[in-house]
Amino acid sequence: MYDSYEQSVIEWAHTYDGYSRIAGGPDHLWTQIEPLKRAYDQHGRVPEWAGVDLLRGWAFYIVRAHRHGGAWDSVFIEFPEMRSILDALRQHPAATSQDLPPASEL
Repeated sequence: MYDSYEQSVIEWAHTYDGYSRIAGGPDHLWTQIEPLKRAYDQHGRVPEWAGVDLLRGWAFYIVRAHRHGGAWDSVFIEFPEMRSILDALRQHPAATSQDLPPASEL
């Protein structure tokens, strides 16, 4: 179903409960992360102003949407912004070791 890297990313993303940490439920969480997605769609990159919690919440939202959407394709195909989110977290100066996603597949 998933390759081992994708599975580790999905498991890591679920360690952050965006519903309780940012907003109470998927609709409220989307309201908070939608500006990130809009900026990503417009410029092709994660905005520099994105904080660690928003990035973690975005990754959490994506894996939940992926699962509830049937998970027919890879999360990286269905949500190409996921790799950029992971890279942004790896480079974020405020990210702790607990915030960091699994090591890159490369």
